[in-house]
Amino acid sequence: MPGPPYEDDPSIRDDAALWRIIHPNWIVRDDNERGWRISSAAFYDSKDGSPLSVLLAEIIASTGRTADDLLMRFTGRGLAAITAAAARAHRQGVARTPHPDEPAHASVFGDKTGSVRRALAQAANWVHFPK
Repeated sequence: MPGPPYEDDPSIRDDAALWRIIHPNWIVRDDNERGWRISSAAFYDSKDGSPLSVLLAEIIASTGRTADDLLMRFTGRGLAAITAAAARAHRQGVARTPHPDEPAHASVFGDKTGSVRRALAQAANWVHFPK
């Protein structure tokens, strides 16, 4: 279900790392790249209409956790990062949307056309490739 209207949060700096949990189905073999790349499918909004779910890396770190700690809950998944600037460059806003069980949760909101999803995928860097 979509939440309330979202507003871009200026307290989230442009250089803030936004971590996205990457399902193995969102990884594509690409011999022209580094062997594997993240598919644009990783950057759709949620099926329930909620905006794209990300985690603020700085909050993960401030709570004493690491990428490995985070991925213990998501067996077989990877972790990629985009910056808030990359999202904003493609008409996306970034808002803090903490969950009771995840204070680092944030949302990337805005119209995610095919070109926007492709641009976000191209801007993404691996934090942790799936095991």
